[in-house]
Amino acid sequence: RRFTRDLGLVAFVALVGYAISAYWASPGAVFATEHAVPRVLELPEAGARQRLTELGFRVRVEGERANPAIPRGAVVWQDPPPDMVVPPNSSVRLVLSGGPGPVNVPDVVGLSLQFAEGIIEAAGMKVGRVDRVTSGQEADVVLSVRPPPGNPRPRGARVDLLVSSGRGGGQ
Repeated sequence: RRFTRDLGLVAFVALVGYAISAYWASPGAVFATEHAVPRVLELPEAGARQRLTELGFRVRVEGERANPAIPRGAVVWQDPPPDMVVPPNSSVRLVLSGGPGPVNVPDVVGLSLQFAEGIIEAAGMKVGRVDRVTSGQEADVVLSVRPPPGNPRPRGARVDLLVSSGRGGGQ
């Protein structure tokens, strides 16, 4: 009976000693209510906002930034970064994706129609109407582009071409 009591006393002293040394080694970790900021990159705004507020963070959206890889409205940047430990009720700043940015209309004047179509499609646009006119150029050479080259347009926008039907009397 005395042995059991002494064994319990030794276990209690060891436990208290462990707790004191753990507090001395890292005092903030014992009573901390701080949380690591979760990774909310690439999540839609609503999902990121919910996840952060559930952990006690305040959310502040600071605009949009064009990003071709992340869908419009999803998070492309966060501060503090993921896994950083911060006090409760800290503010987490988010920047959302504006989707892919505009594309400049390529300058394809003087190129063959086939080559011009490839360049326009590679730029993320589509060939719209192709009109043909008689000119001093050989057939199937791009004479003009609408809208003019260099103008920013949304991805997938149509670009109309004016193409030579060849020298002299029509097609």
